[in-house]
Amino acid sequence: MKCKLFTVLFLFLAVGLQGNNDRETPLSQWLTTEPLPVVYPLFYETENVAGESFSSEDLLKYRHIRMDTVYPSGGDQMPWKGGRSVTWTEAMVNHENQLAFPVDSPVSQPRFRYLATYISTDRWMEGSLEIKTPQVVTVYLNGQQLGHKTSVEGPDDDPGTFRRNVKLERGKHRVMVKTLYTPGEERPEWTVEARLKHENDSCRAVMDVSTSPKRHKTIHDILNGRKVSWLRPSPCGAYYAVAYRQSKPPGGSTQRWIEVKKAEDHSLVHSFRHAPISGFQWLPKSHAFSYVKQSGGQADLYRHDLEKGYAELLLEDVERFHSYQWSRKEDFIIYTAREDHNHDPDHIRHILGMRDRQSNSRVRAFLYYLDVDSRTTYRLTYGALSTRLHDISPCGGYVLFSHSWPHYEQRPYSLQNIYMMDLSQMTADTLFYRKKWPVNGSFSPDGDHILFTGGPDAFDQAGKNISANMLANNYDTQAYLYHINSREITALTREFDPSITSATWNRHDGHIYWTAQDGDKVRLYRYTLRRERITQLSAPGDIVSGVQFSSDASTATAMVQGATRPARGYRIDLDRDHWTLLEDTETANYRQVVFGDVRQWNHTTREGVEISGRVYVPPHFDEDSSYPAIVYYYGGTNPVSRRFGGRYPFNLWAGQGYVVYVLQPSGATGFGQEFSAAHVNNWGKTVSGEIIECTKAFMRAHPFVDSTKIGCAGASYGGFMTMLLVTDTDLFATAISHAGISSISSYWGEGYWGYAYSAHATAHKYPWDSPEIYVEQSPLFRADKVNTPLLLITGDSDTNVPPGESVQMYTALKILGKPVELLKVKGQDHHIVSYQRRIHWNNAMLAWFNKWLKDQDDWWEEQFPKKNF
Repeated sequence: MKCKLFTVLFLFLAVGLQGNNDRETPLSQWLTTEPLPVVYPLFYETENVAGESFSSEDLLKYRHIRMDTVYPSGGDQMPWKGGRSVTWTEAMVNHENQLAFPVDSPVSQPRFRYLATYISTDRWMEGSLEIKTPQVVTVYLNGQQLGHKTSVEGPDDDPGTFRRNVKLERGKHRVMVKTLYTPGEERPEWTVEARLKHENDSCRAVMDVSTSPKRHKTIHDILNGRKVSWLRPSPCGAYYAVAYRQSKPPGGSTQRWIEVKKAEDHSLVHSFRHAPISGFQWLPKSHAFSYVKQSGGQADLYRHDLEKGYAELLLEDVERFHSYQWSRKEDFIIYTAREDHNHDPDHIRHILGMRDRQSNSRVRAFLYYLDVDSRTTYRLTYGALSTRLHDISPCGGYVLFSHSWPHYEQRPYSLQNIYMMDLSQMTADTLFYRKKWPVNGSFSPDGDHILFTGGPDAFDQAGKNISANMLANNYDTQAYLYHINSREITALTREFDPSITSATWNRHDGHIYWTAQDGDKVRLYRYTLRRERITQLSAPGDIVSGVQFSSDASTATAMVQGATRPARGYRIDLDRDHWTLLEDTETANYRQVVFGDVRQWNHTTREGVEISGRVYVPPHFDEDSSYPAIVYYYGGTNPVSRRFGGRYPFNLWAGQGYVVYVLQPSGATGFGQEFSAAHVNNWGKTVSGEIIECTKAFMRAHPFVDSTKIGCAGASYGGFMTMLLVTDTDLFATAISHAGISSISSYWGEGYWGYAYSAHATAHKYPWDSPEIYVEQSPLFRADKVNTPLLLITGDSDTNVPPGESVQMYTALKILGKPVELLKVKGQDHHIVSYQRRIHWNNAMLAWFNKWLKDQDDWWEEQFPKKNF
């Protein structure tokens, strides 16, 4: 058996080496349609205004189907005109590497064939695609037209050649050919021969040709296709609204629209596909919804009655309209409008405090009342401080709102007043005065209580559940119950480890529901007030978001996703905890995408702290092979959740041949208050050691990981952690920091939210009295210890972590002669959101990892060629 296996392997290697020497790969496997007759248009022999007659070339160039949406496999049906379908069948080339189809003579009308094949390459490569055929053809690569061959050769002539230079990223690529046989051709066969040649002899790409569209995830999967933004159920639960978005490649313009559907059968009731609206809301009790139309800086508010089938204008020409809320009885609306008080001369701006660095700092928001029947309005609030609406009481008599303003002398550098306005008397009762830790509130269904959410230090530390000598992480959000009559506060989640992300007091069943970060998952919980019991609902996925409740039925809607499952919209029967699928636009996008496994792997450190982690392995994973790895972390206050997509798509990296290890170091919320409190006054000191220890343990536990080819990456606080890590260890072969902090003191003073974030991360500590944090924990002051090749990336318009944080680390490392590169993404803030820029940013990171973890530098050099400056 071993001898036979060795012989097979030897023959395989010999064939592979021969292919590499030839540096070309014949496209030997194809999918093909039957010949499809087409007709010339009427008057095709008549010359047009340019003196040209219609030709076979014009037939060829006309787009009969959208090639960018076709991913055929054997046996698939493709719709064709006249209600018929065309079957894709598999075809192999002959001994001359040709597809050859016999032609019945004589040919009376032109006929098309569509051909398709898939090429896989294990690395970035440059080559040329050649197609030899006597017929005219149009050639497509990944849905994009490469060009045409318009010559027709006779039976005694050599076939003509179509040739184009192509650059292929690692992964699977789709080649499609549209070939035309026209009357008058005398060849007995319809032939096509194709091959892909390597342009660079140093390239060691291994190519494979197949008829299977199965492939790995790409950045285009993340960006393209129709996606669901949110779902909202009607009061009775019989209808729901869904918001879609869709980007159009290659430019990436995004279309957004809203549709109203029946929950029972998902049938369409109303569409705003070509009428952009915002502010969609279901009215609290009727079969009607409202929405806002913006034009020229002014807003109109409409109510649309589903039963009567018409829309009526409620409010028009409101300048700087911002938001609104219906009263429960639908008799009035409270809306917010803004006022802009930026009156500085163009040439200079006098900065009035740290917040005033932001362009919108002088915008103020105020509340207004709209009486629906009479359409009369009047103003509810005025003054120097913005008014924020929290909720309207069930009886409609009271409004909960707040003021917030800077207070720079004491952390968290802002104060909040919370008021309850009596609408009948136009008076306000101050519920809380000069609160340091901000909260959000909403009324109970009976109006006797208020549900608040805020950090553990809110309400005089009522939610704090750690020792008195520890400082709480106030990003670890808690839920509180406020008794309006007694003015007492009850902490509902003090013993509950997950961190609240949203909370709703359901009017229909009287229960409180919240979504909460539970480790790297976000779950939906029900809190039964009478029993003081928390119950987790059984969502069909790891991440629940956007939960919306019907006001008159035991139903809700939510978006659910997981590490290998894209977001889907569900209807929830709250009584039975039953989840019914409503919207699933992504499954079709990913029907041909193959994912590797996601495995849980936790490690307990020497300090006895359990660090949760998960491992993404490549598709078709082989335990006996060796893989490079990427270690990803945030290291700040939030865990890295199991979201499917995101800006750092781990299953995409795994599809590129990397093992990806994601860990949740100390300081993150969702693991209990003691765990999250480790973030305060630490700035990576503990986290760096945990990442290093966990990575070494990860290597020992996973022998399929090449310990010499491990990279690390992080963004924002994680970018800071990357810079800090490479000053602490030479464990990593390379590192990427996006929007990272290199000097804690400069970020503290320069970043728009630096000082405010430091109210949590460096509580009661400042640059002038705590050099052990601001200097000793700053990567810039430890730059001489860096030996790891480091890629620094920043948006050149980042106001959160200014570009200078990356620039000054780059400057230090260049002066020290260390391996470092700096990329600035033009016109982007803290997140890279522009369609094309996001593709280039994604490719730059992958190319950098390929360069240092796979010894493949050609893709990086293609994107950033050496220049003689």
